[in-house]
Amino acid sequence: MFIEQRMYTAHPGKLPAWLRLYEEVGGPCSARHLGPPIGFFTVEFGTINRVLFVRGFDDIDDRERQIAAREADLEWGRFRTEMAKFGALARQEAKLLKTVPFSPIQKVGQSFERKIGGAPGNMVVDHRTYDFHPGRLNAWLEAYETIGLPVQQRLLGQLLFFAVTECGPINQAVFAWAYEGLGDRDRRRGAMMADPGWAEFGKSIAPLNALKQQNTMLLKPTSFSAIR
Repeated sequence: MFIEQRMYTAHPGKLPAWLRLYEEVGGPCSARHLGPPIGFFTVEFGTINRVLFVRGFDDIDDRERQIAAREADLEWGRFRTEMAKFGALARQEAKLLKTVPFSPIQKVGQSFERKIGGAPGNMVVDHRTYDFHPGRLNAWLEAYETIGLPVQQRLLGQLLFFAVTECGPINQAVFAWAYEGLGDRDRRRGAMMADPGWAEFGKSIAPLNALKQQNTMLLKPTSFSAIR
């Protein structure tokens, strides 16, 4: 499965108006032609005034046809016209990702089943991007799947998706975990760091010297996000 991840950065103070317009006009039009997004989030910690959303494609060739249909839709034209009036967006970034075999999301239309506690919408998402030295990602993934992931599945929140970049900055793993809140995340990650199984994972990947850089953002789902 392919995942298109988009991050839009707005000028300070203009993101709420853009979100309202997208929820009322742009989002329904996009969903009509491309299908609904997997999740739609605002950045709580990281680069703020930013939204991040992900949409899936079982067949990437479908994307061009679907986008062409959206471009021809009068509602999409109205969305773009209204959006231009207040010039909210300062920057846009897109990545094409491909899910790994152990990713919970594997096909378009797969409904989200909340497995963490708390009320719907009361969630924080730990979104992570790991950059790897060329040629070392696959070995790290193998160790992670067999040693690290079982520890995290036992101790952390809910894994939402796990993918690697197909287009954009390559040699990246992009994944997200959901928690009930910031305190829940802190407690669970503390338990993970103290677990002998996590120490074993650290020892197994140390000889690989695979990672170049790690980046994390904490996200909050919007009221219209499927994941919330």
